[in-house]
Amino acid sequence: MSNSIKLPSLRGRMGDWFYYVSLLKFKELANRTSLVPEIHKNQELSRWIQREVSNRSEGIVQYLENQPQRFFNAIICGIYGGTPSWQELDIESNTIELSEEEKIYLGNTFGILTLNGDEKIFAIDGQHRTNAIKKFIEKKGEVEEEVTVIFLAHKDDRDGEIRTRRLFSTLNRYAVPVKISEIIALDEDDNGAILTRRLMEDFDYFKERIQFSKTRSMNQGNKSNFSNIVLLYDLVNIILTDKSYSKNVKFTGYDHKSFVLKRKDETTLNADFDKLKIYFKKVFNSIPSVKKYFKNGNVNRKSNSTSLIFRPIGQMILFYTLKIAMTHKKEVEMIEFFSKDDFHLNHKVWKQVFIDHEKGTLKTDKPRQILAIQLISKKIGIDLPMTNSEKSFMANFKIDINEI
Repeated sequence: MSNSIKLPSLRGRMGDWFYYVSLLKFKELANRTSLVPEIHKNQELSRWIQREVSNRSEGIVQYLENQPQRFFNAIICGIYGGTPSWQELDIESNTIELSEEEKIYLGNTFGILTLNGDEKIFAIDGQHRTNAIKKFIEKKGEVEEEVTVIFLAHKDDRDGEIRTRRLFSTLNRYAVPVKISEIIALDEDDNGAILTRRLMEDFDYFKERIQFSKTRSMNQGNKSNFSNIVLLYDLVNIILTDKSYSKNVKFTGYDHKSFVLKRKDETTLNADFDKLKIYFKKVFNSIPSVKKYFKNGNVNRKSNSTSLIFRPIGQMILFYTLKIAMTHKKEVEMIEFFSKDDFHLNHKVWKQVFIDHEKGTLKTDKPRQILAIQLISKKIGIDLPMTNSEKSFMANFKIDINEI
């Protein structure tokens, strides 16, 4: 039985590349494509024409399994070997009036691409999506779904590899990654993003008090916003999921990977929204400076006497330590610790941890964040597991826990 297949196709040209845009059923893509290492036995670095496939594919498989409104952009495939052929279609229409020039152009563009099954096909751009489709088909069997594939002719020699490798690097160099703030603003499957938007729009504490920014940083001159959209998103994930700051410290909650990929039903989302509102209110009303902020809507971030909770580093530390305290049934003690309102840069310990005394600048790298989490937890009687590097870093400071 012939393994030949005929595909609807558009032929186009850009630069010195001729390309063919076709539709390919999932099963055909799974059966006809291979990973580069399966085709090219030479694994020398200079001969690589595609990056390694990582475990990103597993997340894409979950997306295919759980999202009815799934959609991929085009997968770009290199093709060589066999005898693929493209045949133009005659353009004759009784319903659309076409000029002779238009008929020639359309005739040169519309056609049928025939693959005879002997070709070697690999993804130049879209290898994770291709690998995910393969795994999806293994689980589900044949499905009546198609994906757009752009075929490019690849030559199996040194010049051909250089040419294809250049295309791959160009596609990735000029692709602009979607910013996390844009994902939070638009994503309809990431539960953290959905709940963050609801908090900004429908929770009185956060209305017009959350800055829409592209990063987690907060300008010291910003006197009106409590936090920003990226930070709030992080806090939602800390509260509701098992996301941790360290592999050594385990948290309970929704599985974080599933939480960002599969939208929960509205009843669950509403319950989680109510849970977040109650939790934020309880915490904020327990810390005098924060309670005061939500009453008058003004904060001086330039003063070292202002609570670190008004800085990104402080918000992360606050909610990670609260999550730790909940796990160890010491939430009351943790809230009492922060209610003293001495978590600021004029404090002897926090000045030592967060200020570079040679340069006079604020240092908020992750080891310092982890150190603060460990110190605060230890202060209320929780000993956290630490890596050797974390122990070594803590030893550099020689902090007396009684001074906190």
